[in-house]
Amino acid sequence: MTVKQPGKGWWVFAVSLLLLFIVLQLPAAWIIARVSPNNPYIDSISGSIWQGQADWHIEQVQGVVSWKLRPWSLLLLRVGADVELRTGDTRLDGKMAVGFNQRRIEQFNGQISTQTLSSLFPWQWPNNPIQLRDLKVIYHKQQGWQDAEGQMNWAGGMLGYPFEGHIERANLPPLVAHLSAPQGRLQLNLTTGQNERMGDIYLSKDQMLEVQLTQRLLLTVAGYRGQAGLDTAVVSTRQPLSSLRAP
Repeated sequence: MTVKQPGKGWWVFAVSLLLLFIVLQLPAAWIIARVSPNNPYIDSISGSIWQGQADWHIEQVQGVVSWKLRPWSLLLLRVGADVELRTGDTRLDGKMAVGFNQRRIEQFNGQISTQTLSSLFPWQWPNNPIQLRDLKVIYHKQQGWQDAEGQMNWAGGMLGYPFEGHIERANLPPLVAHLSAPQGRLQLNLTTGQNERMGDIYLSKDQMLEVQLTQRLLLTVAGYRGQAGLDTAVVSTRQPLSSLRAP
């Protein structure tokens, strides 16, 4: 009786799996030092490509991100991982994937704390975090925003924001933002808990932010006396997203 030897294809497959296993066990710090040696956002990193964590900072915000690779995503020609992000009272977890021209997040849940919001945007925020529920966002390098789902909830409160050299205040009701991606732009459709329109926020591929606010929302601003239909967008602005961040 003769035993059939494995074909050349099986040997190639076995060697490829072995090499992949070896690569996944390489220290993450070693890879980052060679791929992105001057990364301005990572302070320290530990673990392997397969599983690890990193201390990071963006402007005044510091935190920790941990990951665990999802190997089956490699069959789709992208690198995917389960991730957890922590900074202060901000807690986010979900799935992230990076392909040749595409970035995506899926099943993202958690909350963004008031402290984090204040660090990124120099406004006076009420002590209510933003809750994220099942967020999915897909971004393509050439085509822009391809898909977006999920919602964000905020309990509202007194918000102070800069306007023409002074601080305006708005006593906002609880708000819900539904995500979508029409015509290559990321859209947040703002409504009250009773599904009354409050406005829309758009983010384009080139990071330009467009905001449309309705009469209903502006009536929450102290001293506002304008007249229009409640669902009418009476304010529309367009500016770079970076212009809202803390200096």
